[in-house]
Amino acid sequence: MTIPVVCVVLDGGPGTLNTIYNAMLNGTPCVILEGSGRIADVIAQVAGLPLTRVTIALIHQLMKKFFGQEYENFPDLKIIEWTKKIQDIIRMSHLLTIFRISEDNHGDVDVAILQALLKASRSSESLGITCWKRQLELAIAWNRVDIAETEIFTEERQWKSSDLHWAMLSALVGNKPRFVSLLLENGVSLRDFLQDEANLYKLYKGLPSCIFLRKLAKRVQSCCSKRKAFPIKSRAHSEQGEMISMTHVSDEVRHLLGSYTQALYPPSKKTNHFNMSMETSVSLSQSPTSSQAPLREDVAAQRDPGRDLFLWAVVQNNKELAEIAWEQCRDCMSAALAASKILKTMAEEGSDADEAEDMQELANHYEKHAIGVFSECHNSDEERAQKLLVRASPFWGRTTCLRLALEADNKSFISQSGVQALLTQIWCGELSVVNPVWRVLICMVFFPLICTDFLVFRRDEVIQRDAAKNEEIKTVETVTGSTIRTNYLGPDPSREPLHSWSKLVYLYSSPQVKFYWNIVSYFAFLFLFAVVLMIDFQATPSAGELLLYIWLLSLVCEEVRQLFYDPDGFGFRKKARIYINDLWNILDVLSILLFVIGLAFRLTTELFYAGKILLCIDFVVFCLRLMAIFTISRTLGPKIIIVRRMMMDMFFFMFLLSIWVVAYGVAKQGILIQNDNRLEWIVRGAIYEPYLIIFGNFPSNIDYAAFDINSCSINGTDPLKPKCPVLNENQTPVFPEWLTIIMLCIYLLFANILLLNLLIAIFNFTFQQVQDNTDRIWKFQRYELIKEYHSRPAAPPPFIIFSHLYLFIRNMVICKPPIISKEFKRELPQMEEEELLSWEALMKDRYLLSTQQEQSQSMERHILETAQKHPHCVCFLRVTTITDRLERGDETSSAAMVQRLARLEEQVVQSAKALQWIMDSLKRPGFAAKETQPTLTTTDESPDIYTSEKEDRFHVNARQFHYPNSNVARFPVPEEKVPWEVSFSSYNPACPEDSEDHVDGSESEALDNYRNPAGRTGIRGRGALSHLGPNLNVDFVLTRWRDCDGSVLEYLVVRDESQESMALPGGTVQSADHTPLIRTCMKLYEEVNAKVSEGTKVFEGYVDDCRNTDNAWVETTVLNIHLDRTSQVMKDIDSMVASSHGALQWREVSGKTRLSSNQRDSLRKVAELHNRKF
Repeated sequence: MTIPVVCVVLDGGPGTLNTIYNAMLNGTPCVILEGSGRIADVIAQVAGLPLTRVTIALIHQLMKKFFGQEYENFPDLKIIEWTKKIQDIIRMSHLLTIFRISEDNHGDVDVAILQALLKASRSSESLGITCWKRQLELAIAWNRVDIAETEIFTEERQWKSSDLHWAMLSALVGNKPRFVSLLLENGVSLRDFLQDEANLYKLYKGLPSCIFLRKLAKRVQSCCSKRKAFPIKSRAHSEQGEMISMTHVSDEVRHLLGSYTQALYPPSKKTNHFNMSMETSVSLSQSPTSSQAPLREDVAAQRDPGRDLFLWAVVQNNKELAEIAWEQCRDCMSAALAASKILKTMAEEGSDADEAEDMQELANHYEKHAIGVFSECHNSDEERAQKLLVRASPFWGRTTCLRLALEADNKSFISQSGVQALLTQIWCGELSVVNPVWRVLICMVFFPLICTDFLVFRRDEVIQRDAAKNEEIKTVETVTGSTIRTNYLGPDPSREPLHSWSKLVYLYSSPQVKFYWNIVSYFAFLFLFAVVLMIDFQATPSAGELLLYIWLLSLVCEEVRQLFYDPDGFGFRKKARIYINDLWNILDVLSILLFVIGLAFRLTTELFYAGKILLCIDFVVFCLRLMAIFTISRTLGPKIIIVRRMMMDMFFFMFLLSIWVVAYGVAKQGILIQNDNRLEWIVRGAIYEPYLIIFGNFPSNIDYAAFDINSCSINGTDPLKPKCPVLNENQTPVFPEWLTIIMLCIYLLFANILLLNLLIAIFNFTFQQVQDNTDRIWKFQRYELIKEYHSRPAAPPPFIIFSHLYLFIRNMVICKPPIISKEFKRELPQMEEEELLSWEALMKDRYLLSTQQEQSQSMERHILETAQKHPHCVCFLRVTTITDRLERGDETSSAAMVQRLARLEEQVVQSAKALQWIMDSLKRPGFAAKETQPTLTTTDESPDIYTSEKEDRFHVNARQFHYPNSNVARFPVPEEKVPWEVSFSSYNPACPEDSEDHVDGSESEALDNYRNPAGRTGIRGRGALSHLGPNLNVDFVLTRWRDCDGSVLEYLVVRDESQESMALPGGTVQSADHTPLIRTCMKLYEEVNAKVSEGTKVFEGYVDDCRNTDNAWVETTVLNIHLDRTSQVMKDIDSMVASSHGALQWREVSGKTRLSSNQRDSLRKVAELHNRKF
């Protein structure tokens, strides 16, 4: 790999100038830091000037200014040489970058270096895509996305997705989110990037240290320990690691999402080494024997590259990358809810509190994203939005958005009006949601009313909507005369009115009706239970009591059914955990256990009364269970949530209160009573009486005046009376009355005033805190009740036992598959799925657009509010900012102003010349054939470099310091001294008469007869040319059309062995009347010789050649010979091209042609001749 090299110049002297010159000749870009002193400032001052302004006098002036006393030691010949080198440096503008140091950009030296590399690469014709790849790699390493956006990803170059895959991988692993966005904007396809499974492995290989990586390491360790195939060893003792595949990743993600999901990635044979040290530092490396094949076609069809990238970003808690990837997801709402679930699970299982807090924050962020997208969907189309909630997502384990939100505890999402509308629709079943409750209750009893229009069914609403739509279509047809109904397919058979039996079935199978019947049944059960306990509790169970036992049996069967009913595929363990975590289920289990124990006691003679007591206590539990029916109520449901929270507060308060109760009670009991060994009276005096004091029941045994000896037992022998306090001879208490009263006052102060008021304050705080969220919590918990009654059999207890018997026979005896409900999970057809996802993507784009608009409006509003509150501060800030900019610009404004004025002056002069030429040409006829129009200057792309009128105003190659193929150095000839008319007294060109190379000397008299028409070159004699004076040369541009339509023009090139490059065919001639010997190919010479007369002369004249001297120069004639594709000559040349092994090639005529500058100009003229863009 080639390492990029940049020459950065600070300060420096004449030696530095030589270094800069030689570096730029070798193609090394240079960055000059203006303001660093001496030669750097000299070059920076003249870099923006045209070459005609960079004179010897100006260099003298600048040298004196920046070198000071050192300038006095510089000879004039050195100044001339340096002027020439500085001119050559300025001429190579693509390799020169001026960096101006100021307070604004003092930290952007790296930007200047990168820009210099990119500018050099842009003008390089030989490096191609390799150079651009290197520069892009450098920009990614420096994280300079601004430079890459302006300098690399331009309209001049079109990138293929495959060309940028390495950059995408580097940006992702290196955590460069802005580069990832830039690459996606410039043609990187995620589908192509992640089509190969190897790229996904590399991403997981580059995961930073995070909770997911540690969990993945444990999973691999546990899998390997089970197989006993790859034991864990310390990295210091073993370099062989465990094997990991995407199956491990899939299993871990499934653990984070929940067992109700399917594996995101199928079992794969592809594995990777997973090296892990005992310090939990982990790394991934691909196995050398692993397969590189992509995923199978059937699996790839279910893969979403946006999902894969989003999941990779989420598990490492990378917000910026996850945000970019989320925008690329197809199923964006499911992705956001799945991310919320994954992050919350990792936050619960992680040990780092700060990292867990960040994960919780990111989880809430994606919950907001899901809410935003769903709100857009619901506002656009309610029916489609509800489909999105219950459709099984093929990209996220075939689960639903609703289930993901419930598992992630996303209460804000569940409380959305669209989600609640779906739950209400499921709650009502096939009944319309507009039916009042009283109408439903009446029809539950008087069911014949359903044959009338007393109740509205959902089918009726659909029929009415279709009828209204048809009426609208008819109205439009009548008014406009159009035929909108041509595409109307007619009525849908599935939307015919319901029959009476169907209405009856839909009525009693509605979860709403099931709930009301269960309420009636539960009240009847409690009434029967109370009657049995208070009136009909006989030694032999009566008929009412037997009915109560049957009723309870049906309740037990229903609880068992709920425990084993698992439509979501949680598994028994998770289902049991969910069941136990519900408070109402705990009360159900407790009430059933108490009833069974009480029934067992009641059936025995010895424990008959104890059994009745247990049943009485069980009745209390059943009554508490009655509160569950109010959870569906919008008014009482939130209040029950508040009561539950207050019960938790009460539990902790009672723990605090018990400290004071026990402390006072034990002290009082010890002071008053001497050695009472009756436990029940000890508890009564130490705990019960102090507890009653809080509620105003003050004791009478702590005061002498209220003491009654008849109310107590002196020796404690009476079991119905407490033991008397210690008495004296007068039968009066001896305890210190003042102490017991003070203790009572202190106890009342803390327990009755402080603690009770603290309890009230806690309740008030809990109420205020929960009140704002009760509606949200109630909506969230409402789902479980709706789902319970949706799956519940229609018959209420005790008749529900027949439904249980039917289910047992159907599932266990006949072994029929269970009936799958489509209300909470629906599988959509492929076409409908694609259509729904496309619509969801459109809604996501709307949501992101509205979010961006809100952010911009919020920023503008904040600025306006600040300006209105503090207008003087805003004005002062503006004035201060402008003043600071002016002060900072004083140092560099003078040089910049001079450069800009010089450019303006040069352009004005050129404009004047052009206008004068136009006027003179219009006055004289036939001007186009005799005169050449002047060329106007254009500025280069770089703002620091100014391009002169034309780089070849004077010959440039003929004034290079080093003469080709020799050791001779030319005498330096600055731009202003090139013309022979300009006096140059110091001019002393080399004339190496005794040299052994190609530069041969000649007699002075003979030399004076030949003078280079373009001016001085710095060397005398004929040099490497064959003779003095003009040396004639002919170049042939053989062209053809690539195809019959003549859209692509091609030209022929031959390999030039001396230059090791491709060139136009041609060579030197003795006179203009003879055809030259074409390089390297005699056959081609013979073919071309026959076509010379048909050629078109494109150019004839002096050529700026590096071999030119003061007395010998090259003059070239360029002929264009256009060949017919069907001619014999064309066929002969094609056969020579085919057998030349690359020595002869046809190439397209374009600006990307890699030829010498002179031949490029000739090719440009040929393109203009054939009306082709170059």
